[in-house]
Amino acid sequence: MNISNGESKAFRYRLDRSIRAAAMFVMTRIIPRTTAASVDLRRVKIERILLVRGVFRLGNAILATPAILLFRRNFPNARIDFVGGSTAKPLFINLPIDHFYSVFHNYLKASWSYLVLLRELRAQKYDLAVDVSGSSTAMGAFLVGASGARLRAGLAGKWDRWFNLRFSRSGVCNKYEIMTHLVDAMGLESAICYPRVILSPDELESGRQRIGAMFDNSEGSVVGMFVGGRKSRGKRWDKENFLRLALMLNGCGAKVMVFVGPEERELAAYFHGEVGARSKVVFDPDLRRFAMLISACDLFIGCDSGPVHLACALQVRTVAIFLNDDFARWGPPSELARIVYDATGVSAQAVFDVCRQELPSGAPMVVVETRPRSIVTIDLPPLLGINMRLLRR
Repeated sequence: MNISNGESKAFRYRLDRSIRAAAMFVMTRIIPRTTAASVDLRRVKIERILLVRGVFRLGNAILATPAILLFRRNFPNARIDFVGGSTAKPLFINLPIDHFYSVFHNYLKASWSYLVLLRELRAQKYDLAVDVSGSSTAMGAFLVGASGARLRAGLAGKWDRWFNLRFSRSGVCNKYEIMTHLVDAMGLESAICYPRVILSPDELESGRQRIGAMFDNSEGSVVGMFVGGRKSRGKRWDKENFLRLALMLNGCGAKVMVFVGPEERELAAYFHGEVGARSKVVFDPDLRRFAMLISACDLFIGCDSGPVHLACALQVRTVAIFLNDDFARWGPPSELARIVYDATGVSAQAVFDVCRQELPSGAPMVVVETRPRSIVTIDLPPLLGINMRLLRR
């Protein structure tokens, strides 16, 4: 029986999750719940801080970066270390942390690395360890608990048994706001803080030069388009829609960069054969170089995915396509992106209309979708300074 690479990867992913869940189940039965403490973090001596995000998807790692900025603001002289997925490590360069500890996705293959990691963490004798996942993952909470830190903090939730500082949740569910809520709940100075990925001036220039060379330095806005998304979660738009959108953008003078990632490499041949000369198909497995290319785009388009959050963190104006109605949880704020959603199916024309409004040369337009349970995006002339998103039901 032949098994495709995609099916094999999905099987390994499910197996890994099952092993991880079983390990966490055993530990919750043999390790008692930690007794709660009460402390004013503004008045105790905090010199060493560990921030933990034990999830391996790219978007989750990027959405944790505000925690770094907020804790650095509150503890400017402290050592701040971060634990996160190994694949996202390149994006944390230039952020104000002292060290990045990698955790690996394949629990069975790399379980020995967790023993080494715990030994290294405990040797640091942290004053404060914080689960910045919102107590949503067992691995993150466990690493905080096993770090040996004097104070182990996180939001109250399913996995808070390893914390001695448990902070109440609010009604906040959006992932772009939860870090601000966590820091505020801890009694620290807080403010609205969005994800950031910081490139050097040389890296920004490198991205501009690479795109310039691809298009022979021709005129026109550069639009990045990521054609992936998690199939298992129903987050991938049909390739025909992306192709139609690319051709429409070409038709109005835009230069389109069609990005494919490791999980979408099979789509590269399809787009190579269909897109016009003003579109380029790009696969770059180096995450930092990928970020450089995104940074040079005038607009970035993609379904709810890691690259969409990356574009927002690079402060590139973004159009985020949602195929599910979970944008209240995962959707970027209007300051960073426009969300396009339609319960009956997002059309290429609807996304194109929004893109024309967002491109520097686009004239003010009015886009109205009358289908039920859809986001209606209305842009009025900029002199009025109004940008509204309404949810029809």
